Amino acid sequence: MKKIIGIGISVSLLSVSSLALAQTADLMQVYQDAFIGNPTFLAAKANAQAQMQGVPIARAGLLPQATATATDGFNNYNNQGVSDQPVTLPNGNSFSLQGNQGTYRYNQQYYQLSASQPIFDIVALLGYSSAKYTASAASSTFNAALQSLIVTTTEAYFTELNAEDNLVYVHAEKQANYEAYTQAQQKFEVGLIAITDVEQAHAQYATQVAAELAAENDVINAKESLRAVTGIYYDKLASLRDNTAPLIRPQPADVSKWVQIADQQNWSLIAARQTAEAARKTAQSDQAAHLPVLNGVTTYTGNNTGDSPAGKVNNRDAYVGLQLTVPIFENGVGFVSATAKQASYLYEAALQNRNNAYLSTMNSARQSFNDTLSFISQVEADKQTIKASALALDSIVAAYQVGGKTMLDVLNAQQTLYNAWSTYSTDLYTYINSSIALKQAAGILSPVDLQQINTWLTEDRKPLTTVQYSSGGTNIQRGPLAGVGGP
Repeated sequence: MKKIIGIGISVSLLSVSSLALAQTADLMQVYQDAFIGNPTFLAAKANAQAQMQGVPIARAGLLPQATATATDGFNNYNNQGVSDQPVTLPNGNSFSLQGNQGTYRYNQQYYQLSASQPIFDIVALLGYSSAKYTASAASSTFNAALQSLIVTTTEAYFTELNAEDNLVYVHAEKQANYEAYTQAQQKFEVGLIAITDVEQAHAQYATQVAAELAAENDVINAKESLRAVTGIYYDKLASLRDNTAPLIRPQPADVSKWVQIADQQNWSLIAARQTAEAARKTAQSDQAAHLPVLNGVTTYTGNNTGDSPAGKVNNRDAYVGLQLTVPIFENGVGFVSATAKQASYLYEAALQNRNNAYLSTMNSARQSFNDTLSFISQVEADKQTIKASALALDSIVAAYQVGGKTMLDVLNAQQTLYNAWSTYSTDLYTYINSSIALKQAAGILSPVDLQQINTWLTEDRKPLTTVQYSSGGTNIQRGPLAGVGGP
């Protein structure tokens, strides 16, 4: 059976303290912050620890139990009256026996030691077995929560990077539209173009101003979403070096192998199976509530007194035997029957939850495998689209300079290029998230995978080599746009 892994993994991760807001945080740093500060994960950890205490609690019902009782004190006895008690002899004669009269003050000591050991208690045995399955399910659930934390952290991290990338592209397009609008005004003033071109350029620029505000809001929301995961606001995140990442195909390359691994190692599926076993044991326990219970019992009793009306007492009593308890009537037959039925229904529900977990896991494994391959192909296609869009823009600009294209054609071509960049970024981050989700479905995801991704990141991203066009009459020149990167 797989053991809990979360706490052992965490030791090496907690040695690094949180970075100041002004510093750049990378993926591992953000994960470490989430590990020690994410409320959902910490609740899962505490719940697992609580569930594991059920094992020693249930085990106690199978272990010997012993109790000791002792008293020590004084009695004051004062009898002022005398009562005659008639006594009849065998020959028929009778006389009166007078009671004792006087005051007595005497010490009395009493102690008892008793112990019992279950010999046959099927309910306790099944309860202990159920508790062990419940504890194992809690351990598996915690490991699933650990992997879920990795996925949640990674998705929130790259969602923010994607929003920041999109803001760069939108800003770049706004700058390009502004340059085109300025240039259109200059040409209109000297009579080279019609007012229609100016209005089109102005409309494109106004649209992009609004798009930039929306993109800025997306960045703010993404930062807040990441803060909800870790409890920390990050001023700057490390980004992909050269705006790209290794496109690693899943190994093994057969989806059925991944499904098989997921069937054996997915933590949520394991937890669902263990929970179903715990429910089965509980149902069996409730159904066995009518069976007798056999215990071995022993007691040792002592009673000492000083001078009392009965004289001095010094008694010792030892007992060893068997105690058989047979339930005959307890809370009514309907109560016992309903309890057993309730446990059976809960077991049926646990079975259906197990089946649902199986179907969900298999589906997740297949989809994540296919998504990973699909987005690898998509990222490769996006690179070609960017190149083709850049060449098309060059061609349209050249045609525009000789009057073969309109300003609207140039603006549309620019928008196509920036959209290609935005699509590339989104697909690249989605590929990374899909590969993480595949390992989660297979149950093999660990912080080591984050460490690998972290090597792809850098604090200083190089500028992209996309385009913007500066005004200057008919001399539209291509140049690097600072802050925008490319594959």
